[in-house]
Amino acid sequence: MLIRLRQHLQRQDGVAAIEFAIVSMVFLVILFGILTYGYIYGMDQSMNHAAEEGARAAIASTSEAAAITTAHDTAYSRLHAYQPSLQSSDVVATVGDCDTSFRCITVTITYPWSSRPIIPRFVGLPTPSQIQATATIQLT
Repeated sequence: MLIRLRQHLQRQDGVAAIEFAIVSMVFLVILFGILTYGYIYGMDQSMNHAAEEGARAAIASTSEAAAITTAHDTAYSRLHAYQPSLQSSDVVATVGDCDTSFRCITVTITYPWSSRPIIPRFVGLPTPSQIQATATIQLT
């Protein structure tokens, strides 16, 4: 009887499946976090690049209104191919004083991540409410 009890206590049927279930859940959470934050970082870099391209494109414009339109259209076209859920209203270009004697154009791109997430949300994974990029350049 004692031998049977010892054999019963030493059996490990199903232990590997339970260990796999625990480890795989942790692995999947880490993997999903890496993918989510990697995509957010990549989008932030693309938005910064698009804002800079829009500001640079506005330099050749002859008027402030043309500079705003050129900056907006350039930044939007650079990002829309990368992120189709980006809307035209997410890109804002303004002209204002950057110094006492110079005018500057500022291109701001704001993507509302909380209302339009690209990757589905994962419970408990903190993500930004919005991603924003800004570029300012002096007009001639």
